[in-house]
Amino acid sequence: FMIPNTLMNLKKTSTPEQFSNTLRSMGELFWWDPGKFWVITSYDLAKEVLTSPDYTCDRSPFFISRMPEMDLSLIQDFFNVVGLMMVMSDAPAHTSRRRICYHGFTMQRLEQMMPLIHNTIDKCLSRYHHSTPYDFVSEIAQTIPSVTLAEFFDIPEDERLHFYEWSNNMTQFFGGSTTYFNEDGIKVNNSAKNLYDYFSDLLKKRRNNLKTDFLSSLIQHQDSFGLTDNEIISQAIMMLVAGQITTTDQMCNNLYILLNTKDKWKHVANHNHLLEHYLEECNRLDPAVTFIFRVVKTDAKLGNQEIKAGSVIFISTHAVNRDPKYFPEPNDIQLEKRNIPHLSYGYGSHFCLGAKLARMEMHAVFSAMLKAFPLLKMDSDLPPVRKHHSLSFSGFMQFGLRG
Repeated sequence: FMIPNTLMNLKKTSTPEQFSNTLRSMGELFWWDPGKFWVITSYDLAKEVLTSPDYTCDRSPFFISRMPEMDLSLIQDFFNVVGLMMVMSDAPAHTSRRRICYHGFTMQRLEQMMPLIHNTIDKCLSRYHHSTPYDFVSEIAQTIPSVTLAEFFDIPEDERLHFYEWSNNMTQFFGGSTTYFNEDGIKVNNSAKNLYDYFSDLLKKRRNNLKTDFLSSLIQHQDSFGLTDNEIISQAIMMLVAGQITTTDQMCNNLYILLNTKDKWKHVANHNHLLEHYLEECNRLDPAVTFIFRVVKTDAKLGNQEIKAGSVIFISTHAVNRDPKYFPEPNDIQLEKRNIPHLSYGYGSHFCLGAKLARMEMHAVFSAMLKAFPLLKMDSDLPPVRKHHSLSFSGFMQFGLRG
């Protein structure tokens, strides 16, 4: 079929499998002229880029190049916050910004949060009634990570109201929005400033009254890693923004695969010990993070291709995760455990720090739903509608359930 003139249009007009197949048909590494960047569909090339110091995570110049219609002075607060995040950093700055966060992600701390997660899931499911449509997105997929992260930061319930909106605005913009105009910049800058101001104030409060939350952990180890207050605030915002939207989207994507594939939900319900494996396969087939970006530092050779310094590389997780060299029958869920890790959570030094928490949340949600609703189906009165506000992220706007 005719390939749309942007990757966003291709993403909008195809299923994840079609999206992957189309990109893979263009080669393991190809130049996408409409966007003026390289695209990787090969697992080997993706690993090479994600582990090589020849490629930087700082995509600021690329973002700016995409904003010819925007007054950049409108988004200074956004860049001030994002520029210090570990996801935009290379070693040695990345190393210290990441390692300080390890102290807040201990297994003990994550396990302490499980009773809250289970209780929240029970409350969400108790609102389910057979007579009315039940939207999985708003009722569960947004709620669970939102409550979990608020607890992670020990943020009072009455202060959480705008967090999802602010996080969503940041993600849309950061992930390759469909438009970059002044009104978009004003909205995302406002969200970045609100988050910065909130965490700046919270930082002062916690410094005077340390607790067991994530931010307190960063404060306790701040001097050891030599980070400024602004660096601490940026890591906190990154954890909140990334942990909220991507977990929400991945839950929805996973549910869609299990309900949209013949007899899969019923099979998992009858073989609950396979749930973790099924979820990993769903993560592989429809990752919430659609592309991972890198920029070439100096002239480099990737495969047989010479690539100029400053060139932008898009790694397609959908395509890489279906590379038949590593994933036999790449478009299907395999019952046999795969020995090769998918790249939905990244790879190398930038592997998603919150992956363990996200997996725990998703396992708890699906385990409870499979037990309560073994005959679950999609609701035609509130059909699943995919979300296409960003090139880099993939999820659902609504997802009705019945059964």
